[in-house]
Amino acid sequence: MPDDSPAALPLIGFVAGLALAPLLVNGVAFACGLLLIGLLWRRALRPPGPTLILLFAALGIFIARRDANHRAMEMRTIAALDPDRFVIIEAPLDRDWSPRGDSFLLRANRFTANGVDVEQPVALYVRFPPPPTAMFATVRAEAFVKRSERGQYVVSIKAPLLLEYRGALRRWQPAAWNRALANRIRPLAREHPDEVALIEALVLGRGERLGDDARDEFKRAGTYHLLVFSGLQIALAAGLIALLLRWLHAPRVADWSLLAFAILAPLFIGPTASVARASGGIALFAISRILKRPTTLENLWCVSALVRLLIAPTELTDAAFQLTYAGAGALLFAGKTLGKRKWRWAGYAVAAELAVTPLTLFHFHQFALGGSLTTIVLTPLVFAMLIAGAIICIIPSAKLLVLITILNALCGAANRIAAHGSGFYAAPPMIAMVVGFACALFAIALFSGPRRAIAILLALSIPSIAAVARDRDRRRVDAPRVIMLDVGQGDSILVRDGERTMLVDGGISEANVVTQLVDRGVRHLDVVVLTHAHPDHCGGLPAVITRLEVGEVWISPRRFRGDCAARLLEACAARETPIRLLRERRAHTLGNIIITPLLPRYTFKRAPENNSSVVLRLRIGNRRVLLTGDIERDAERELAEDEEIRADVLKVAHHGSRTSSTPALLDAVRPRIALISCGRRNLFGHPHESVVEALRERRVRIVETDRNGAVEVIFERQRIDVRSEIDTP
Repeated sequence: MPDDSPAALPLIGFVAGLALAPLLVNGVAFACGLLLIGLLWRRALRPPGPTLILLFAALGIFIARRDANHRAMEMRTIAALDPDRFVIIEAPLDRDWSPRGDSFLLRANRFTANGVDVEQPVALYVRFPPPPTAMFATVRAEAFVKRSERGQYVVSIKAPLLLEYRGALRRWQPAAWNRALANRIRPLAREHPDEVALIEALVLGRGERLGDDARDEFKRAGTYHLLVFSGLQIALAAGLIALLLRWLHAPRVADWSLLAFAILAPLFIGPTASVARASGGIALFAISRILKRPTTLENLWCVSALVRLLIAPTELTDAAFQLTYAGAGALLFAGKTLGKRKWRWAGYAVAAELAVTPLTLFHFHQFALGGSLTTIVLTPLVFAMLIAGAIICIIPSAKLLVLITILNALCGAANRIAAHGSGFYAAPPMIAMVVGFACALFAIALFSGPRRAIAILLALSIPSIAAVARDRDRRRVDAPRVIMLDVGQGDSILVRDGERTMLVDGGISEANVVTQLVDRGVRHLDVVVLTHAHPDHCGGLPAVITRLEVGEVWISPRRFRGDCAARLLEACAARETPIRLLRERRAHTLGNIIITPLLPRYTFKRAPENNSSVVLRLRIGNRRVLLTGDIERDAERELAEDEEIRADVLKVAHHGSRTSSTPALLDAVRPRIALISCGRRNLFGHPHESVVEALRERRVRIVETDRNGAVEVIFERQRIDVRSEIDTP
């Protein structure tokens, strides 16, 4: 084992234990077995390597089981609360309210429900302007507690009388200093909102006021970690402290100052994971020097990752944790070795790109080639903004904000150039991720020098190569298919035949539908159809048109209005995408699929938007598919009179609402398979029991996205094959 990474083997064992624990039937028995084998092995053979791996693997299993049991107990506690009564919620005011459309959002890292502590994040929503947080310490509300489709706790506060602030931050608390500085520069936000939002994000760790445009610009360039208060700011501040005190010839004072800074930083910024990781690493470095046991940066990387996982084992699957340690590890163990003199920056860049790209593909289906080089370019600019922002927090001055404006403009120009190397792509398979990063960890533990660097780079290239192979394999399908994407409480249906593609609706989330499309190798859409302009059908389409190649967009001019419709038209205009208005029943072809839009003859008084949905009839060989949008009983009555409405597959209208799927339509269509798109634990109770019962009475096979994930219906020559697919994150 190399001398610069003696903690690598314990880290490997602990990570393996955390990863294996959820897969074991009896984790405690398995961990005890590993512990016994490790102890016997050590006593008989005394090999340090395998013994450490086995012992720390057992420890990882024990900790993962304990954490899982604790979370299960919290979930049972929340589930036991009366769903028809308000719950008293209390949470710390670590952040500010941020606007989200016509609502406001406040996030907290923990909360109490009727006095029961829940150590999990919660999101509080209000539809009224919340009062200023001033110097209050906690927020108290009476509301219902729900779990979102992703398992996150959500609280909706209905009225201002149900919300109040309590307690007060003490003057000696670092959090009070942070809040005071934020309040000090808030008056400048009236005329300079963007600049003040940047200062709050960079200096104070308050990114709530950042606009979506600013976030997206940095994300596309792969430099978002520079925009929010993270390990970079912690490292820069710690580096300045150390350099200053060493310049003054006070190394011991520098070490103690670093330790004090590592303790104060999380108290000042708040208990965010990124700040905790950076502060923890600095604290370990300072402690090793104070105890006169200095260590290498490589070994510090292993120890800090191990300690962080001991404290917060669930971070093993967190994207930010993986990106932080993968990027830093690649720089230390590969880039540092490969880089020579003037070309050292190239070695660092290659190592960082190979480590970070598979993770961004896996978690976000995105890549930003050149993000590491852009980071190098932007770091001095962001550092200058950080210094200028700190001065403005102490001496608020509108004149100094001009410097922030100039520096931000330079960052924006660099990000826009770098964005040309970014895009969406298929995610690597899980097995490729596990193999690639496991081999990289073993290379860290077993090799040294150039051999280790080359082995790490080869291992990290495995997931990216697998992603390219998966993308090429999925660009074409061998049989026609209809795929109901899992977009939560909404609709999005992909129709494919060979290389031809059509998307019907785009769900509510802009990122969700794009990532699912590119994960299936879809880069070009011949047709995008909007059934009606409700957000749960239209919300993701502007992003689809902006980020993918779209041949044309089909819409019905009837009841086409609202914010989402306007954004769709703006996206089409920006990309010069043709728009086809559907006014009559006329067949179109997509490969071997014949598509016929069925438009209502009338505008109904009840639910006019839903009943104006475009209905599509697909003919695939001798099979039929009926896609019904959100039509309700009035439009269904007219549709049932069509003599050619019979279909093998029915997309159940309006997510299985009881206002749709009338007996008349079901008897006319006589489907064999019913597809229902709805969100997990949705607040509307979709699908309704009466609809499910009506389908079961007719012996129709029911497939739901809330239970089955994405659903793929493949039309082969002799049969219809239905497959469920749980998508990657």
